[in-house]
Amino acid sequence: MQEASEAEAASEKPKPCFIIARPRSGTTVFGRMLQTHPRIVSLGEIFNEANPASFFHFLQQKIVQKPAALLPSNSNRTFLEYVEYCRVHALERNPKAKVVVLDVKYDQAHLLCEPWLRLGELPRFYFLLRERKWKVLDIHRRDPFKLSISNQVAIQSSIYHSNTLEPGQKQTAKVQINPARLIEDVNATRRAYTKVERHFRGKPQYRQIFYEDMFADETGTRFSGPLLADIARFLNLGNGFDDKPKLQKLLQEDIFSYIKNAAEIRGLMEADQARNHERVRPPAAAVDA
Repeated sequence: MQEASEAEAASEKPKPCFIIARPRSGTTVFGRMLQTHPRIVSLGEIFNEANPASFFHFLQQKIVQKPAALLPSNSNRTFLEYVEYCRVHALERNPKAKVVVLDVKYDQAHLLCEPWLRLGELPRFYFLLRERKWKVLDIHRRDPFKLSISNQVAIQSSIYHSNTLEPGQKQTAKVQINPARLIEDVNATRRAYTKVERHFRGKPQYRQIFYEDMFADETGTRFSGPLLADIARFLNLGNGFDDKPKLQKLLQEDIFSYIKNAAEIRGLMEADQARNHERVRPPAAAVDA
């Protein structure tokens, strides 16, 4: 009877849903949209030290009670306990919550320690997602150049979202982009997308979303209706989302207007596009002799 009651109580807790993506993929504005649903609680980036609901704040408290929680061999167990904490915390914030959303950047996944990770393998975090069959929303950008450039603008200007600007003010920063580092970051992004997609291929709890498909049009003033309906079905909820973004796009104009060495970077992008076009071009039809 006790085991049955515990299982019933666990089923009543909100189900975890993880948003995974590279930085500057729209996860913040997307998470804010998910939070507008009356049955969803979003706890933000769980590997961000500045987040009071982060894994690291939980770990600090856990170590006080049980110092061995810090050991790498206990990292997976501690993280599972943290996810349960998130489910309870979400229910405390919203007694009607059915889903708790947790945001993890690709670049943060290694922060969950794995003492016996094979060289070149995805961080253990991804294996936990797959093994536990947690819902995963994986946000990609079709143009990794724009992603990397947007990230550089944010890092160099220290402005990450439009709500950090004064009302009516636009991002006017101009940054110098290192071409070699840009190419390195773009290629790393493509490799990461491929590895993560392959890792979850065929899993019904995994859904890939493209940043470029998030909004109804290029103005970014409304989320796509079909996308919201699809996400609601994926999370087994009714479509109760507010389709108006709570944050506006930081870079509203031609992305090259934010780059000091724009001509050089434009040339890199055009050369890359030409190489990719050549790579995927179908072979010419054989001519009969």
